Amino acid sequence: MAYFGDGSRFGESGDPPPPPRKTGMASNRLPQRNDRLFSLGDHMLTGLLEFEGPIEIAQNTHAKLSATLAAARAAEQDFGDAQTARKAANAALSTSDNAAKVFITNARKRLSKFFGERYSTEWSAAGWPNGSTSTPPAQDDRLALVENIRLHLVDHPAHESVDMDVTAAIAATVKATMTTARGVRDVKLTLQNQARQARDAAVATLRRRMTGLIAELDTLLDGEDARWYAFGLSRPADEDRPEPPTVMTALPGSAPGAILLDWDDPLRADRLRVWVFIVGIDTDWRAVATVSDSDAMLEDLPSGATVKVRVTSANAAGESAPGPEAEVVVP
Repeated sequence: MAYFGDGSRFGESGDPPPPPRKTGMASNRLPQRNDRLFSLGDHMLTGLLEFEGPIEIAQNTHAKLSATLAAARAAEQDFGDAQTARKAANAALSTSDNAAKVFITNARKRLSKFFGERYSTEWSAAGWPNGSTSTPPAQDDRLALVENIRLHLVDHPAHESVDMDVTAAIAATVKATMTTARGVRDVKLTLQNQARQARDAAVATLRRRMTGLIAELDTLLDGEDARWYAFGLSRPADEDRPEPPTVMTALPGSAPGAILLDWDDPLRADRLRVWVFIVGIDTDWRAVATVSDSDAMLEDLPSGATVKVRVTSANAAGESAPGPEAEVVVP
């Protein structure tokens, strides 16, 4: 059972609906996520195909938006490909670095037969840095140590061991592989950064084009014209959907089976829906209460259960996305 902030119980017969509050007008803000932005761009293109001529759109035409959207999508794809290539280069470098670690470990075991276990001038001459025979923690130092061991083995061929994979030739291969992998990784990282900049520039251009179309529609259509919907937009006369809560707190209640919830006041919200997910019991989120204040108490929950909670806000224009989740163990 849930309660309103004034202590009245939600769900009892005769509870009046929360009073509506005046909301703002729809702003048609562009989505932040690129996938949603591209989806809206597709919707706008559909609207332009149908109404570009009748509405007399002249500046932000189907041809212009289509080209800009295609360029942004291509740039997004290029960035994704560059990310994939950079990840592959990172994996190759990691593999070569692991091979360097194995070689250094084997070389230490081999050379300890000649130098002993404790650090000495012999270990220093063989290339081990910082007064320690352990594998260096920094990749640059590991690469340098592999080369130093190679030089030592060239000068002291009796210290080589084919059986232990400790030879100057193996050291040269490990060094070359790792050096090449580092170079490839650096190139791929540079290409990824360039692709990101190109993607961001293309998306910024797309945003300007889509914003321009919204502004052009605003000069050509009445605020209550239903053709706004054909472009995937709200009518300016429509109420704007509310923001979701940004803060969510859940605490054990004073009685068994009860939890206390509190959240901030979202902008433009007339009412709020409380959702719960009982871990190990529920398979999906369930709406359990609709309230008008920024707090609630839920009862009759299973003691000892872990419960996740979240809140959505709503007004006449619709319902927001869920706010942040909170988790609490029911007393």
